[in-house]
Order: sequence, then structure tokens, then C-alpha cells
Amino acid sequence: MHERSIDLALSAPVHATDALVGRIEHVIVDPAHGRAAYLVVREQALPNALRLVPEKYVAGAGPDGVHLSLAAAKVSALREYVTTEYYPPSFFLSLAAREHCNLPLAPSGWTVERPATPAGTVALAGHEPVWATDGKAGRLDGVLTEAHTGRITHLLLRQGHLWGAREVAIPAGLVAAYEDGTVRLGVDLAAIAALPAV
Repeated sequence: MHERSIDLALSAPVHATDALVGRIEHVIVDPAHGRAAYLVVREQALPNALRLVPEKYVAGAGPDGVHLSLAAAKVSALREYVTTEYYPPSFFLSLAAREHCNLPLAPSGWTVERPATPAGTVALAGHEPVWATDGKAGRLDGVLTEAHTGRITHLLLRQGHLWGAREVAIPAGLVAAYEDGTVRLGVDLAAIAALPAV
């Protein structure tokens, strides 16, 4: 691949300036501008904590993973990707009273978790199906971006199974649409088969 590209492989280790902080859980794409806008990093110290890391903090990538320009303490202070809302029993009782209905049982509280994907972006969680115009081409395995702009240059596509797996770099210009849970290409399976393996 291009010498100045950054490989944002899903599940790759993420290093702050002073320590390993976690692994890439998602790459969040801004489809309107063709950029990788954020990384979602699953923290090493708190495995249930997911942090939203803006692309501007990605300093580079190497064989040992992605490197950030932030210290570990600053990464831990970044916004959480999953927001949690708690609805107490009184919330449901007030709804029932407002609608003049009797509840058969006493309600319990609910906790609702939602991903905080910024508006206008799409989270690529990894292993999404990638569809050509005439069928399934494979599964998403990572994203290559330009080092200074964050612009997506290629999608890494995994085809086949464990023993017959093949990884192909799909040029970003062949992407027709990024959608939640899938990526659509503007070419057919024959065009993808003609691309060299990475």
C-alpha cells in the first residue's frame, strides 16, 4: 500500500504516547467527505469502556498497531461511545397515570444503552458484509486512510474462509454507499476478483 497511509485494522492495538490503551472496536466514517472521522477504542484497563477518539489524534500506524498523539490519561478522559440512560419505576408509573391505564404489575427500572455515533456518520463495526452490484463480495476487515487528511483510500475486504481467505484492498472510489451494518460497492464481483490480493 501507499507509504503514507494509515492502516486502521479492526481489533488492532491502540497505543497512547505512554502506554497501550486498548483496541479498535469500530471505525466511524463520514460518508459525505469520505473520511474516517473517529475511532472507537475499547479500553485495555476497563474492557467495557469504549472511547470516541477523533481522527485528528491518530499519529500513525505500524506493525504493532495504531499510535495516538495523546497520553493514556487524556484518552481515558475522552467522551464515551456508549451513552446510558436510566428510567426509574416512577417514569413508567407517571406514563401509566397520564394514559389512564392500570399496570398489572409494579414496573421496574430500565437501563438503555445507545451508541453515540455522531450525526451524519456511520460506524463500521467490522466484519460487515460488503456487497457488490451482483452479490456478496466478502466482509470488511479494516480501513486505510491518508496520514494527514484522514481520507479513506481503501477498504480491506476479506473473502473466503479460514484456510482459503484472501484479503483485497478495495479503492474507496468503488464504494457506492456506507450504511449501518453494510457497505455497498458500485462494481460487480468480477471487478473485485480482478483486484490483486494484499
